[in-house]
Amino acid sequence: MASAVLVASVSLIALWAFIQLRNLRSNISKAKQSGLPYVISPVYFQTVAWLILQEPLTPVLKMLPRSWTRDWFPLSRFGQIWHEGHAPFAQLKTDNVIVVSPGGNVLWTCDPESINQFSKRSHDFVKPVEMMGMLNLYGPTITATEGEESRTYRKIAAPSFNDRTHGAAWAESLKRSLTMIKGWRETNAPVAQPNEHIARLTLQVISFVCFDRPLDAPSASPIDIQPSKSDKMTYSEAISSMVANIPTLFIIPPPVLKLSPVSAHKDAMTAYTEWQRQMKEMRDETTARVSENFSKNDKSLLESFVQAGQPLNIGSQNHPISPAAVLGNIFVFIMAGYETSANTLTYAILLLACHPVLQRRLQADLDRILGDRPSSTWSYESDFPKILEGYAGAVINETLRLYTVLPFLPKSTKSKAQTFTSLGREYIVPPNTLILMNTSATHRNPKYWPEVTPKGNDGPPFPVSSFDPARWLGKSNDDSPCTPVAGSFMPFSDGPRACMGKRFAQAQLCAVLATIYKDHSIELAVKKDERSYNERWQEAREKAEKELSTNVGFLMSLKMRGQVPLRVVSRNTKDSKV
Repeated sequence: MASAVLVASVSLIALWAFIQLRNLRSNISKAKQSGLPYVISPVYFQTVAWLILQEPLTPVLKMLPRSWTRDWFPLSRFGQIWHEGHAPFAQLKTDNVIVVSPGGNVLWTCDPESINQFSKRSHDFVKPVEMMGMLNLYGPTITATEGEESRTYRKIAAPSFNDRTHGAAWAESLKRSLTMIKGWRETNAPVAQPNEHIARLTLQVISFVCFDRPLDAPSASPIDIQPSKSDKMTYSEAISSMVANIPTLFIIPPPVLKLSPVSAHKDAMTAYTEWQRQMKEMRDETTARVSENFSKNDKSLLESFVQAGQPLNIGSQNHPISPAAVLGNIFVFIMAGYETSANTLTYAILLLACHPVLQRRLQADLDRILGDRPSSTWSYESDFPKILEGYAGAVINETLRLYTVLPFLPKSTKSKAQTFTSLGREYIVPPNTLILMNTSATHRNPKYWPEVTPKGNDGPPFPVSSFDPARWLGKSNDDSPCTPVAGSFMPFSDGPRACMGKRFAQAQLCAVLATIYKDHSIELAVKKDERSYNERWQEAREKAEKELSTNVGFLMSLKMRGQVPLRVVSRNTKDSKV
């Protein structure tokens, strides 16, 4: 019996190895036909087993001779792509490379010319919905669907992103920023986790403006880190719990979690269920409102999706969408909207704290634009465009260059081969090839952006050393931003699938930065001991540099995992060191 089991096991392993070798040979042949350089990898980038095991296996793989792993490993670690920057492409001496594995081929690119084609030819290079399907936790979403279905969701959402909405985002961000900065001042202590306070602010803004959900808890309070385990979480508790459990929910389907006895799985299922309950309440409350006022103009994003989900959509050109699609799109718009803006603001504030001279330049530009007027008089129509075109806009662009919302943007050729050109030569992208446009590498490509000289404790990809907002301002006229080469800067993606929330985000980011820095300085919190202030500040700066480079993680977005305590002071006080 034992020998039969052994024979069967060996046979299965041999069969598996044969299939893997056959697939690898086939994929190598396809890569050769493309005309592109390629490297061979033992693992496929999006295999679930590799996604789970890559970090535990990393120490073992690093013990192997570097020549065995240097070509494929840096482009195979899902959570580390941002940290690698342009280095893998510099190592391979190419901006386009196919990583070949038994599981499939992945075309990695940081070439703006190629990216421009992949982004704009949306019928030839489509979204890989199988890869992005994890976002469809509650139902189909605009992000993880393709073709007519995706276009339908886009048509529903697009009208809600208008000047009225953007103006409301501006006004609400001003209001919430004042409350947050007031709370920071009143604590009379360093702000240990600014990213949590900022996340609450951005959640308040998008919830109020796009989803008719006012959150009246003070912006000075962070989003709940340890939400209630009860069956009735609050709105902010539910979304906080959802964020904390996203890794589990992306890998293990809710029906499986429901049956699992594991405590962590039970917590994830509770988070899933509670956030679903919150979204259903939002949908049901809104259903009655849109039914009574069916022809209302300037509908909120929530109202637009709820109306489109009604069984009879009289008076609308939109086709009805499923109830699941209403919930799916509520989920993805809220999660993506508040998380990405919060991350960008956090990085911008921390980078400015590490560069006091650049912070003073921002404050001087805000003084030039806003004068001595109180924030209650700041206008979306007249002040926002000036702020966006000035130094604050440059800070935002530079922050988004260094900390991309997503470290890579996916496309696919599906079942048909496609061609593209680069440097005057035509290449073939084989069928069923996953294309990953590496934004971290593209935004650091030395052909289009100056190379950086690392300083202090800054680690790869050296964001603190690279931070230079002035690069976005014309040398002859400080109010005229430069224009990057097409495809070399894509924080909001590009082409027909570009982020429709771009203007909303810009209005929010400008309002928050203007509110904070017009009357305040944000400094690194330093220890109190017998050393000189400069010595203590340098120590805090080196700690911040390390946190801003090594302690950044990626799941749904590029998020700060560590802490950089900050000190908030009035610009009028003698205590300010900026």
